[in-house]
Amino acid sequence: MSDHDEIRALLALAAAGALESDEEDRVARHVRSCSACANEAASWQSIAGRLRRLPTPQPPPAVVQRARVMAEARFAEEAEARWQRGVLIFVVTFAWVLTIVSWPLFRLITGGLLDLLDPRLNQTWITFAGFTTLVWLTGGTAAVLLSLRQRRERRLA
Repeated sequence: MSDHDEIRALLALAAAGALESDEEDRVARHVRSCSACANEAASWQSIAGRLRRLPTPQPPPAVVQRARVMAEARFAEEAEARWQRGVLIFVVTFAWVLTIVSWPLFRLITGGLLDLLDPRLNQTWITFAGFTTLVWLTGGTAAVLLSLRQRRERRLA
């Protein structure tokens, strides 16, 4: 493709103001030296000018209001979902920490400091902590799977 053909392909875009400055300069230089392209550029400028004078269609106010209400409702739902997710994460973390800490704390209160140093307590506490972790992970996995299923069903509905 020659330079002349490339410039001709850019004339409509130049009239619409859709070219970058370096391409616009290139087209302007060529148009000054080529009368055929100058005539075509003038034609495109005329068309672009008439198109700009056309009225811009506006949606009915009811459509705009309905779209605004729907967007606000969706933003509110997303904000509420983020808030609920944050609260749930906090509650689960707090409950998990409370559960793990409660066993040694209970033993300290009921048996004293020496009871905490008993090797049987350490083994029992480790078993308790492992079992508690397994139960929490199982519950968390079930909650995530149920949430994903519910989200998928909402998308399909």
